[in-house]
Amino acid sequence: MGRLPFVSILGAIVAAFVCGAAQAQPVATAQDAGAIKTCLEGQDAKLGYACIGIVADPCIAAAEYDTAKTKACVERERAVWQAELEAALRGVRKGGFKEIIEAVTQAQKNWEASLRTLCPIFGKIDPGTLPGNAGYCTMVETAGRTLLLRRLAQAVNEH
Repeated sequence: MGRLPFVSILGAIVAAFVCGAAQAQPVATAQDAGAIKTCLEGQDAKLGYACIGIVADPCIAAAEYDTAKTKACVERERAVWQAELEAALRGVRKGGFKEIIEAVTQAQKNWEASLRTLCPIFGKIDPGTLPGNAGYCTMVETAGRTLLLRRLAQAVNEH
Protein backbone atom coordinates (compact mmCIF):
# COMPACT_ATOMS: atom_id res chain seq x y z
CA MET A 1 0.00 0.00 0.00
CA GLY A 2 2.98 2.30 0.52
CA ARG A 3 3.77 2.12 -3.20
CA LEU A 4 0.27 3.07 -4.34
CA PRO A 5 0.69 6.83 -3.77
CA PHE A 6 3.98 6.75 -5.72
CA VAL A 7 2.31 4.89 -8.58
CA SER A 8 -0.58 7.37 -8.55
CA ILE A 9 1.78 10.33 -8.53
CA LEU A 10 3.88 8.80 -11.30
CA GLY A 11 0.73 8.13 -13.31
CA ALA A 12 -0.39 11.72 -12.86
CA ILE A 13 3.00 13.01 -14.00
CA VAL A 14 2.95 10.80 -17.10
CA ALA A 15 -0.63 11.85 -17.88
CA ALA A 16 0.28 15.51 -17.52
CA PHE A 17 3.28 15.05 -19.80
CA VAL A 18 1.20 13.24 -22.43
CA CYS A 19 -1.54 15.85 -22.29
CA GLY A 20 1.01 18.65 -22.53
CA ALA A 21 2.65 16.99 -25.52
CA ALA A 22 -0.71 16.56 -27.21
CA GLN A 23 -1.52 20.25 -26.70
CA ALA A 24 1.84 21.24 -28.16
CA GLN A 25 1.14 19.42 -31.42
CA PRO A 26 0.52 21.64 -34.45
CA VAL A 27 -2.98 21.74 -35.84
CA ALA A 28 -2.85 20.27 -39.31
CA THR A 29 -6.27 20.23 -40.90
CA ALA A 30 -7.85 17.52 -42.99
CA GLN A 31 -7.60 20.03 -45.83
CA ASP A 32 -3.80 20.22 -45.32
CA ALA A 33 -3.49 16.44 -45.41
CA GLY A 34 -5.81 16.25 -48.41
CA ALA A 35 -3.81 18.81 -50.37
CA ILE A 36 -0.59 16.87 -49.87
CA LYS A 37 -2.24 13.52 -50.59
CA THR A 38 -3.79 14.86 -53.82
CA CYS A 39 -0.44 16.30 -54.87
CA LEU A 40 1.34 13.01 -54.20
CA GLU A 41 -1.25 11.06 -56.20
CA GLY A 42 -0.45 13.28 -59.18
CA GLN A 43 3.26 12.54 -58.88
CA ASP A 44 3.23 8.85 -59.85
CA ALA A 45 6.32 8.90 -62.06
CA LYS A 46 8.19 11.27 -59.73
CA LEU A 47 9.10 11.06 -56.08
CA GLY A 48 6.82 13.95 -55.15
CA TYR A 49 9.27 16.69 -54.27
CA ALA A 50 7.01 19.23 -55.99
CA CYS A 51 4.54 18.66 -53.15
CA ILE A 52 6.86 20.01 -50.47
CA GLY A 53 5.68 23.42 -49.35
CA ILE A 54 2.22 23.31 -50.94
CA VAL A 55 0.57 23.99 -47.58
CA ALA A 56 3.23 26.05 -45.82
CA ASP A 57 4.34 28.37 -48.63
CA PRO A 58 0.94 29.95 -49.46
CA CYS A 59 0.17 30.16 -45.74
CA ILE A 60 3.49 31.95 -45.12
CA ALA A 61 2.78 34.41 -47.93
CA ALA A 62 -0.69 35.12 -46.50
CA ALA A 63 0.85 35.59 -43.05
CA GLU A 64 3.03 38.31 -44.58
CA TYR A 65 6.07 36.63 -43.03
CA ASP A 66 4.94 37.31 -39.42
CA THR A 67 7.31 35.10 -37.39
CA ALA A 68 4.73 33.39 -35.18
CA LYS A 69 2.29 32.84 -38.02
CA THR A 70 5.06 31.58 -40.29
CA LYS A 71 6.12 29.01 -37.70
CA ALA A 72 2.51 27.87 -37.36
CA CYS A 73 2.23 27.48 -41.14
CA VAL A 74 5.38 25.38 -41.25
CA GLU A 75 4.27 23.24 -38.32
CA ARG A 76 0.92 22.51 -39.99
CA GLU A 77 2.64 21.05 -43.02
CA ARG A 78 5.34 19.32 -41.01
CA ALA A 79 2.67 17.53 -39.01
CA VAL A 80 1.17 16.11 -42.22
CA TRP A 81 4.57 14.94 -43.45
CA GLN A 82 5.31 13.42 -40.04
CA ALA A 83 2.11 11.36 -40.24
CA GLU A 84 3.05 10.30 -43.78
CA LEU A 85 6.55 9.39 -42.59
CA GLU A 86 5.13 7.17 -39.88
CA ALA A 87 2.85 5.50 -42.45
CA ALA A 88 5.83 4.92 -44.75
CA LEU A 89 7.80 3.33 -41.91
CA ARG A 90 4.87 1.03 -41.16
CA GLY A 91 4.85 0.12 -44.85
CA VAL A 92 8.55 -0.76 -44.78
CA ARG A 93 8.03 -2.95 -41.70
CA LYS A 94 5.01 -4.59 -43.35
CA GLY A 95 7.30 -5.76 -46.16
CA GLY A 96 8.86 -8.13 -43.64
CA PHE A 97 12.47 -7.99 -44.86
CA LYS A 98 14.47 -8.21 -41.62
CA GLU A 99 17.69 -6.73 -43.05
CA ILE A 100 15.84 -3.81 -44.60
CA ILE A 101 13.86 -3.13 -41.43
CA GLU A 102 17.06 -3.14 -39.35
CA ALA A 103 18.83 -0.87 -41.83
CA VAL A 104 15.94 1.59 -41.93
CA THR A 105 15.67 1.60 -38.14
CA GLN A 106 19.36 2.49 -37.82
CA ALA A 107 19.14 5.03 -40.63
CA GLN A 108 16.17 6.69 -38.92
CA LYS A 109 18.17 7.12 -35.72
CA ASN A 110 20.99 8.73 -37.71
CA TRP A 111 18.54 10.92 -39.63
CA GLU A 112 16.85 12.11 -36.44
CA ALA A 113 20.25 12.98 -34.97
CA SER A 114 21.07 14.89 -38.14
CA LEU A 115 17.83 16.88 -37.87
CA ARG A 116 18.64 17.85 -34.29
CA THR A 117 22.08 19.04 -35.43
CA LEU A 118 21.41 20.62 -38.82
CA CYS A 119 18.07 22.37 -38.56
CA PRO A 120 18.72 24.52 -35.48
CA ILE A 121 21.50 26.22 -37.46
CA PHE A 122 18.82 27.89 -39.58
CA GLY A 123 17.44 29.55 -36.46
CA LYS A 124 20.83 31.01 -35.63
CA ILE A 125 21.97 32.46 -38.95
CA ASP A 126 20.71 35.31 -41.08
CA PRO A 127 16.94 35.53 -40.63
CA GLY A 128 15.17 34.89 -43.87
CA THR A 129 17.51 32.15 -45.06
CA LEU A 130 14.51 29.86 -44.66
CA PRO A 131 11.03 31.13 -43.79
CA GLY A 132 10.29 29.63 -40.40
CA ASN A 133 14.00 28.99 -39.87
CA ALA A 134 14.66 25.65 -38.15
CA GLY A 135 11.02 24.61 -38.52
CA TYR A 136 11.12 24.94 -42.29
CA CYS A 137 14.30 22.87 -42.40
CA THR A 138 12.62 20.17 -40.33
CA MET A 139 9.55 20.25 -42.56
CA VAL A 140 11.58 19.93 -45.76
CA GLU A 141 13.80 17.19 -44.34
CA THR A 142 10.79 15.26 -43.01
CA ALA A 143 9.02 15.54 -46.35
CA GLY A 144 12.06 14.38 -48.28
CA ARG A 145 12.60 11.46 -45.93
CA THR A 146 8.94 10.54 -46.26
CA LEU A 147 9.13 10.49 -50.04
CA LEU A 148 12.13 8.16 -50.04
CA LEU A 149 10.62 5.81 -47.48
CA ARG A 150 7.29 5.73 -49.34
CA ARG A 151 9.19 4.54 -52.41
CA LEU A 152 11.00 1.89 -50.34
CA ALA A 153 7.73 0.73 -48.77
CA GLN A 154 6.21 0.33 -52.22
CA ALA A 155 9.21 -1.68 -53.38
CA VAL A 156 9.28 -4.08 -50.43
CA ASN A 157 5.54 -4.71 -50.68
CA GLU A 158 5.35 -5.37 -54.44
CA HIS A 159 5.65 -9.11 -54.11
